[in-house]
Parts: sequence; C-alpha cells; structure tokens
Amino acid sequence: MKRREILKYTAYITGAAITLPLASTILSGCKTDAAGKIKDYVPVFFSKEEMTDLSSIVDVILPKTDSPSASEVGVHKMIDSMTKIFLPEKKSEYRLAFDAFKSYINTKAGDKQYTHLPEGDKLSILKNLTADQDELAHKALIELKQQTVAYYLNTEEVATNFLNYDPVPGDYIGCIPLSQVNGKKWAL
Repeated sequence: MKRREILKYTAYITGAAITLPLASTILSGCKTDAAGKIKDYVPVFFSKEEMTDLSSIVDVILPKTDSPSASEVGVHKMIDSMTKIFLPEKKSEYRLAFDAFKSYINTKAGDKQYTHLPEGDKLSILKNLTADQDELAHKALIELKQQTVAYYLNTEEVATNFLNYDPVPGDYIGCIPLSQVNGKKWAL
C-alpha cells in the first residue's frame, strides 16, 4: 500500500470519528434523544437484518462489563447513520467489504445465524479472520473495530459516566498520575 493511500484511509477514519459528534448535533437539531435511545430507528445504509448482525458484532468487540455494551449506547446505529456522509465511491467500497464480511461470518456460523451463536463462538469467528483468508472481509472487520471504539468513546453516556469529562476544561497540566483524576482516562 502506498503512503498516499494510507493517509487517505486514515483521513476517512479520523474524519468520521471527529465528525460524528458534530454531525449528530446538526442532524438531530434540538432533539435530546441520543441515537442509542431511539426505539424506532430506521436504518439508512444497512437492512434491518444487517442491523441485527451489526449490533451483535459491535457487542462482541465491546461487550457489557461494568460499562454498557456498544449496542446499548447505540454504536451500531451511529455506524449506520454515519454512512450518510460517505462519498459515493466510499459507500460502494464499504458495502462490498461489509458484504464480504457478512458472507464470511455466515459461512463460519454454519447452520446457525451468527447472532444466535454463543459469545465465545462469535469471538472465535472474528479472531480467526485474517487478511490471508479474505482481504475484503478483514478490511471490513478492522474498519468496524475502529468505528466501534471511536463512536463508543464519543457517546454521552460513556464520556460522562465512565471517563473523566470536563465540558469546559481548565488549566493544562501535563503529566499527572491517574490517581489524581480518580483513576479514569479523559473523554475527548
């Protein structure tokens, strides 16, 4: 891969992560419901079946622990809604990669649907996907992982309840131990 291509993909990923909070504010107007709390969400890019699969996949990437799972805060809905800002060629690339990924997980799931597999089997399927097996499916998995983590950390619930959050930051203090900030990392 050439350096320019790497920079281009990095710009796409970074741009999506940065634009999410701005886009969600602009798209929602004065609404106070977060994407994760909307009950009657209508998918933009994915079908309802794919949204179910996507919800299951993001929960394998970031499962529920002492913090909510990725689907509980609406990460799968954010991934879907962010496709609105993709350029047409990026949308078609994303669709091809996701279809290859979906085909891979369905093949590995065998007779069962991926969403009905035990959590350990779901994780094993994702861990065993390498670029050697299916480069396009592997690309989709990497992109989904990056989006899941970025969108998860940018949700209001995670930022305010599980990370240090200061909407109006004060003085910059360089190197301080985490113990001085209640042992939590900072939300962006």
